[in-house]
Amino acid sequence: MTDLDLAGQNLIALVGGTIKQLRTAQKVSVTDLAKRADVSRRMLTAIEAGTANASLVTLDKIARALGVDFSSLVRSRSESPVELLLGSDASTVWRGAAKESRGRVFTTTKSRGPAEMWDWSLGAGDRYDAEPDPAGSEEVLSVTSGTLTLVVGDASYVVPEGGVARIATDREYSYVNGTAENLSFVRVVVINTI
Repeated sequence: MTDLDLAGQNLIALVGGTIKQLRTAQKVSVTDLAKRADVSRRMLTAIEAGTANASLVTLDKIARALGVDFSSLVRSRSESPVELLLGSDASTVWRGAAKESRGRVFTTTKSRGPAEMWDWSLGAGDRYDAEPDPAGSEEVLSVTSGTLTLVVGDASYVVPEGGVARIATDREYSYVNGTAENLSFVRVVVINTI
């Protein structure tokens, strides 16, 4: 990012705080983490202090050295079985020279296993009822058109067009199109294999 707006400054502070929290929890010194991540101690200290706008490559190196995925550094994550996010909830982690160029992250999954990407659609009034996946499995979905109602247990969650949801799929759940319009969404499914 070249010109940092308030959201960018808040993101830098979030990333720095998350790295420091993870490093402290793992009882790793700044010097040791810097060596593991192949970044300078000075750079790591500045990142943790929220005063450095690190590159994506540098943040990825630090994430790997901490044993987490990149998105864990840039998004706080709810432990709820369903997490709903709107387009405005995404964290912008990269901006290009053109004002339209950006890279945003919505959420992360902690499941370990193969990931599948699905293009899904439901006609007006249709639904899909899923069986539970293995414990710890999750999926992340993004509604591209229409409105999706997720039914998980006794709760219903509405995901509007442009919205994102993370679902723990180790329980019964359903996709419902309760509208008169067609619904389309993209799913990334991670089936826990551990």
